[in-house]
Amino acid sequence: MAGQLNAHLYLGTTQSLCPDCLNVVPAKIVNRDGQIWFDKFCPDHGSRSDFVCSDAKWWDRMEFNVPGRRPVKFGVEPNRGCPYDCGLCTQHEQHTCIAVLELTDSCNLKCPMCYAASGPGRKHLTFDQCVAAIDRLVEVEGRPEILQLSGGEPTIHPQFAEVLQYACDQPIDLVMVNTNGIRIASDERLVEVLAQQKNRCQIYLQMDGLNDRSNEYLRGESLLDRKMKATEVLGAAGLNVTLVATMQPDLNMDQIGPLIEFAIQRPWITGVSFQPATYVGRSALPEDLSRRITFPDIIREVELQTQSRFRESDFFPIPCAHPNAHTLCYAFRSGTEVVPVTRFVDIEKHFDLLANGISLNRENTRQIVEQLMLRESCGPGCDCSGGAEIEGGLVSLMQSSTAPKTNGSDIDWASLASDFFSRAMSADLGNADMFRITTTSFMDVYNFDIRQLMKSCVHHLLPSGHLVPFCAWNVLYRDGHIPLPDLEKAKLADTVNLS
Repeated sequence: MAGQLNAHLYLGTTQSLCPDCLNVVPAKIVNRDGQIWFDKFCPDHGSRSDFVCSDAKWWDRMEFNVPGRRPVKFGVEPNRGCPYDCGLCTQHEQHTCIAVLELTDSCNLKCPMCYAASGPGRKHLTFDQCVAAIDRLVEVEGRPEILQLSGGEPTIHPQFAEVLQYACDQPIDLVMVNTNGIRIASDERLVEVLAQQKNRCQIYLQMDGLNDRSNEYLRGESLLDRKMKATEVLGAAGLNVTLVATMQPDLNMDQIGPLIEFAIQRPWITGVSFQPATYVGRSALPEDLSRRITFPDIIREVELQTQSRFRESDFFPIPCAHPNAHTLCYAFRSGTEVVPVTRFVDIEKHFDLLANGISLNRENTRQIVEQLMLRESCGPGCDCSGGAEIEGGLVSLMQSSTAPKTNGSDIDWASLASDFFSRAMSADLGNADMFRITTTSFMDVYNFDIRQLMKSCVHHLLPSGHLVPFCAWNVLYRDGHIPLPDLEKAKLADTVNLS
């Protein structure tokens, strides 16, 4: 007589954390009714099952996984193994795409859900400490992609202007300022300081919704008027802005469409980043953890709330970190039209052109599109560089842009495609010409996945010279549960990029 079938589908194993003791424990990855769960066992605290992802179809899309790129230099040889040797250690699978430097633990808010548990009256890094951290980033990356000045609230650092100037003077592609916007709304001098660096920096502006309810719950105050003023002031100063929203169940999921529309109507807003709430720092757990927001929920709501202006099929995992970490919808702005580039390009066919990086500027966008056209003309592996091949690729791409999947719309797809490709090839696509919708899934003790951690490309940057994967820092290192290992600078100084 046969036994009963399991109520789940076993998908594999990983290592996660026990929420009670924070020890690394084995976890089975299972599909239970179309959702992903981690079934864990801790020798001291027993078995438990933690909800991880709402839609198994989006989980582990390994077709978007590519070999990582090594940093120029590492900091640590592994001793205990991941996640105990962060620095980065030589076993880490991806270089630093975004380095987060917390200038201060102090903040002009005390948000109930702050992952850093920041608040008024805390300590600032010294200017010399900030310089040491930035110099270390340049040392290990060569030419870093993105440095994010964060906190706390970075703009209240007494030497914020000097730190920003120093960062912008370094060979870093982009400096971002991660801010709640409160001081920006009221301090004209601060806006002038930022505007002086408008060609080198962008603003990452906290905006959880267009209603007071979202702000009061997540930030502890009614901030909407000040957020709106900050947004308009930044636009008037010529600064590019990305809105970033923390998504909390039963609170602001209905704000996804309004935030996207708000951003589209303001050409200086170049994108919206949606981040499901993670339960670290002061952030309180929901009553039912299985109702936590996960990235497929956001993607689904984007399509619903924009009336399919953006579709689920327009999103893809960024081929840099682990496929479960970040998803992206990349769109072209032309006048009043905002059209996902998936209408022009088969992303799944060419995703490797976007591998191992996050920042796009005019020149690397031109290079990517040139390679795309050569592939369309000659096939993969083409090393041609002639105009005829590029023109042939453009014809092929133009034909695909008018495929039946776009029929039924009054948008002139062929004209938009021609405009996009010709401007890209002339390095004429600026920040205001593109629009991004991203999801970023940071981890806590419940959904912690060593596989995702080992390919993290968002790293916490410390004056000590350590670079620690962002989620490992917040969950394990920030409060000292795991001490930072000694850096082995002399031993690892000559590590070379093997890619």
